[in-house]
Amino acid sequence: MGSGKEWRIWLLLLFLLMTIVTGCSGVPQWSGSGFVRKEFLEDKSIAILPFEGDDSGEVSRAFALSFHEKFPQISIVDQGRVLEVFQDQSLDPDQLDEESRLRIGNTLGVQALIAGKIYYPSITRWLLQITILDIETGKMMGRSLVEINFMGALGKEEAARFAVDKLTPW
Repeated sequence: MGSGKEWRIWLLLLFLLMTIVTGCSGVPQWSGSGFVRKEFLEDKSIAILPFEGDDSGEVSRAFALSFHEKFPQISIVDQGRVLEVFQDQSLDPDQLDEESRLRIGNTLGVQALIAGKIYYPSITRWLLQITILDIETGKMMGRSLVEINFMGALGKEEAARFAVDKLTPW
């Protein structure tokens, strides 16, 4: 048959194969945390900026739908309108100064901005980070961070839904 050493190698290879197959079985694993300040829930209108790393816009659209389902009292300015009005301006939340935030708020009639970033630290893991900023103060009104362990970038709608679910009043 074979020596004990060969059997150990085959068992190790089988174990590694099972670990890989189990880890990439098509069942996403989610973890995350988040909060939303109670005073944010009094806002009437928000704008969702294009999410960094979401070239197709799928995640930000899925987030907007889930957000509207959870917080129907808050209206969302259509992302197409945001892009149309501010096509010549960087909408990177890290680069939005007070003047830019106020201009967006006044032009669109919103009290808060929602920005998102998608990171891919590995082939089987990605992160979705959401921040909610007050237009006038720049104060963080909410945050959600979701980690998705899944092969590739599938499950975007579920990840967006999960990120919204993590927005619990604080």
